[in-house]
Amino acid sequence: MKRYIFLLFITLNFSNVFSQNNIKIDGFFNDWNNVSNVYIDDSTDSQGVDLLNFSVCNDNEYLYIKLKLADEIDLTEQFYNPAEIMINIDADNDASTGYFTNNIGSEYGINFFDKFIFDDSNFPIVDTLSLYDLDIIPLPTYSSDEFEIAINRVNFSDSITISIRDKVGNDFMPDNGSVFTYIFNDCSLTSVNTDFFKNNPNNLRLMTYNVWSNGLISNNRVDEHRRIFESVNADIITFQECGNTNYNDVLSFLNTNPIAYPYIYPDLNSGNLTISKFPSIQSWQVADRIDAELIDLPDSVYSTDILIINGHPPCCNNNQGRQENFDAFTHFIHDAKTTGGNIDIPINTPISFSGDMNLVGYSQQYYTIVNGTISDTVTYGIGGMPDWDNTPLKDQVTYFNEKEFSYTWDKTNPYAGDFPPGRLDFVFYTNSVMSVDKSFILSTEHMSSSLLAQNNLFWDDTKTASDHFPIIVDFVLPMLSDTQNNHIKHKRKVLKVIDYLGREIGYAKNNIYLYIYDDGTVEKKIITK
Repeated sequence: MKRYIFLLFITLNFSNVFSQNNIKIDGFFNDWNNVSNVYIDDSTDSQGVDLLNFSVCNDNEYLYIKLKLADEIDLTEQFYNPAEIMINIDADNDASTGYFTNNIGSEYGINFFDKFIFDDSNFPIVDTLSLYDLDIIPLPTYSSDEFEIAINRVNFSDSITISIRDKVGNDFMPDNGSVFTYIFNDCSLTSVNTDFFKNNPNNLRLMTYNVWSNGLISNNRVDEHRRIFESVNADIITFQECGNTNYNDVLSFLNTNPIAYPYIYPDLNSGNLTISKFPSIQSWQVADRIDAELIDLPDSVYSTDILIINGHPPCCNNNQGRQENFDAFTHFIHDAKTTGGNIDIPINTPISFSGDMNLVGYSQQYYTIVNGTISDTVTYGIGGMPDWDNTPLKDQVTYFNEKEFSYTWDKTNPYAGDFPPGRLDFVFYTNSVMSVDKSFILSTEHMSSSLLAQNNLFWDDTKTASDHFPIIVDFVLPMLSDTQNNHIKHKRKVLKVIDYLGREIGYAKNNIYLYIYDDGTVEKKIITK
């Protein structure tokens, strides 16, 4: 009987109009502008947050869905605009199989709010799956009125039907008896292949990496971390979750490889660790989870130094704690740009802010970083655009070397109810005075065997080392021309740093330094973290 009823439903099939796209799963949506497979919903049929439209595309591995709502929501957690989004997929395009809902026979019901999948492929037997079982990747990870979602298509036939519902507002797409049918046509083509090599040896390579619970000193993970470290050969590294990793621990980690990093700046309170091939001129504590170092770059190559800021604000549902850290960061940037206060740096000094930002809650936190929109103006001032030319900071969106996904965290050994992969790690920078030549996310499990072999890595190195992936960015900085090199006034260079006991060191916390320069002068400094 059901088969005859289905013949009365209107079928919406938007896959006949073919257009070529390059869908990148990064939480930004300009790459969807030319996608023609779109369903537009009635904008007045919800009792809560209104579903407006969705778009569909695919490549040879993934189904891609972009969802647009009338208001901002959090896809996987409670939010002041409550919503619970469910995507149902009729994987065999047969309404008589699976769980019958909104005129389709759903084999897979993806519940984002509760973070699991109803597996109705053997209905009425129902199984519960993790979001990872279908390799589901929704971005952005913070709140938004728009999301893009990747779903592995290995269990789907070449023709499927899709239904989307918000359970709180009881809003459906499609509605009014319609069925949305999608025929896979590979409307997205991806051809990314980013190697590890610097295009220019003078580009400054930054790596940021949450090493997961002191991974640099973890006996069962240190080999993986060393291989990753050596393969990247970064000039400056901002590590996070190193709260029990002291100066001598880092020396032990570095002693097993030939790369010299004589300058080490640990903060055991924040857990942030910055190491550099170049010395630090001065250090600051920006917030309880954010540290800064003014790195003295070689005058023979660069016409500037660089301010490196390392951050790891509070995790999870601590939106207030993250906002306070980012308010403090914005205040620090404006202090650096103006005379007086705690920090003064030369105008147009490049600035980078990198780390595990834990941006899993309110989008306001992201825009505080990018646009300088301070929340607590009484404590931290009015804020404002943070770049030197009073424009936003650049968010360097990075992707896997051979796949255009930008998530930087996933759950180790996931179960139903676990959060899906997310973009938690970022590199922001002042793009008015510097640029990026190359960037990538190092995920060995997403690399070809040839790329792994080329860089002396194993397929499970990043999976074993941490639940985060490292981000690598090659900065292009202002350089000295040959004429400048010939006529530049000599600037003192640090030859060595000696603490108050006469020991030559790269870093001392809360100690008196003697900075010995190449012009024979000696300067006493007190550096506090």
